Amino acid sequence: MEVAVKKDYQIALEEQKVEVRNLVLAGLDQIKEGKTKDFNSVCDRLEKKYKNEAI
Repeated sequence: MEVAVKKDYQIALEEQKVEVRNLVLAGLDQIKEGKTKDFNSVCDRLEKKYKNEAI
């Protein structure tokens, strides 16, 4: 059973990594389009959104 839990955890972790990567890339696209002037504001929004999320 422990192996199954570790595998599920690894799958969930990889999915979260992909989601975060996609959000960062979307933020960069917003900056390039002129929708956001400051990368820090993009990071702040991401941090606010995910700070209290379950890991």
